[in-house]
Amino acid sequence: MSNEKLVDWFQKKLAEELGKSQAEISLDTPIEDYHLDSISLVSLSQDLEDFVGFYIEPTIFSEFETINEVIGWIINKQNS
Repeated sequence: MSNEKLVDWFQKKLAEELGKSQAEISLDTPIEDYHLDSISLVSLSQDLEDFVGFYIEPTIFSEFETINEVIGWIINKQNS
Protein backbone atom coordinates (compact mmCIF):
# COMPACT_ATOMS: atom_id res chain seq x y z
CA MET A 1 0.00 0.00 0.00
CA SER A 2 1.52 3.30 -1.05
CA ASN A 3 1.59 6.49 0.96
CA GLU A 4 -0.47 8.19 -1.78
CA LYS A 5 -3.24 5.57 -1.58
CA LEU A 6 -3.41 5.95 2.21
CA VAL A 7 -3.50 9.75 2.00
CA ASP A 8 -6.30 9.61 -0.58
CA TRP A 9 -8.25 7.05 1.47
CA PHE A 10 -8.00 9.08 4.69
CA GLN A 11 -8.92 12.34 2.96
CA LYS A 12 -12.00 10.73 1.39
CA LYS A 13 -13.09 9.03 4.61
CA LEU A 14 -12.60 12.09 6.81
CA ALA A 15 -14.24 14.42 4.29
CA GLU A 16 -17.24 12.08 4.16
CA GLU A 17 -17.44 11.79 7.96
CA LEU A 18 -17.04 15.53 8.55
CA GLY A 19 -19.14 16.78 5.63
CA LYS A 20 -16.23 18.64 4.08
CA SER A 21 -14.35 18.52 0.80
CA GLN A 22 -11.15 16.51 0.52
CA ALA A 23 -9.25 19.76 -0.03
CA GLU A 24 -10.31 20.89 3.45
CA ILE A 25 -8.76 17.86 5.15
CA SER A 26 -5.20 18.30 6.40
CA LEU A 27 -3.60 15.10 7.59
CA ASP A 28 -1.24 17.13 9.78
CA THR A 29 -4.16 18.42 11.85
CA PRO A 30 -4.25 16.86 15.33
CA ILE A 31 -6.76 14.00 15.25
CA GLU A 32 -8.56 15.40 18.29
CA ASP A 33 -9.27 18.61 16.33
CA TYR A 34 -11.61 16.61 14.06
CA HIS A 35 -13.94 16.10 17.08
CA LEU A 36 -14.86 12.57 16.04
CA ASP A 37 -16.81 10.59 18.61
CA SER A 38 -15.73 7.12 19.74
CA ILE A 39 -18.21 5.37 17.46
CA SER A 40 -16.82 7.23 14.43
CA LEU A 41 -13.24 6.40 15.43
CA VAL A 42 -13.99 2.70 15.90
CA SER A 43 -15.81 2.61 12.57
CA LEU A 44 -12.89 4.39 10.89
CA SER A 45 -10.42 1.90 12.38
CA GLN A 46 -12.53 -1.03 11.11
CA ASP A 47 -12.73 0.49 7.63
CA LEU A 48 -8.98 1.09 7.72
CA GLU A 49 -8.39 -2.53 8.71
CA ASP A 50 -10.42 -3.67 5.71
CA PHE A 51 -8.50 -1.30 3.45
CA VAL A 52 -4.98 -2.28 4.53
CA GLY A 53 -5.70 -5.96 5.08
CA PHE A 54 -4.37 -6.41 8.61
CA TYR A 55 -5.64 -5.93 12.16
CA ILE A 56 -5.82 -2.36 13.42
CA GLU A 57 -6.42 -1.69 17.11
CA PRO A 58 -9.56 0.41 17.60
CA THR A 59 -7.45 2.76 19.75
CA ILE A 60 -5.05 3.57 16.88
CA PHE A 61 -6.25 7.16 16.65
CA SER A 62 -5.53 7.85 20.31
CA GLU A 63 -1.97 6.53 19.94
CA PHE A 64 -0.86 9.08 17.35
CA GLU A 65 -1.29 12.84 17.13
CA THR A 66 -2.00 13.14 13.40
CA ILE A 67 -3.26 10.99 10.54
CA ASN A 68 0.13 11.36 8.84
CA GLU A 69 1.67 9.65 11.90
CA VAL A 70 -0.87 6.82 11.54
CA ILE A 71 0.06 6.51 7.86
CA GLY A 72 3.74 6.32 8.79
CA TRP A 73 2.99 3.53 11.26
CA ILE A 74 1.02 1.58 8.63
CA ILE A 75 3.84 1.92 6.08
CA ASN A 76 6.38 0.73 8.65
CA LYS A 77 4.20 -2.20 9.70
CA GLN A 78 3.82 -3.28 6.06
CA ASN A 79 7.56 -3.12 5.51
CA SER A 80 8.46 -5.13 8.63
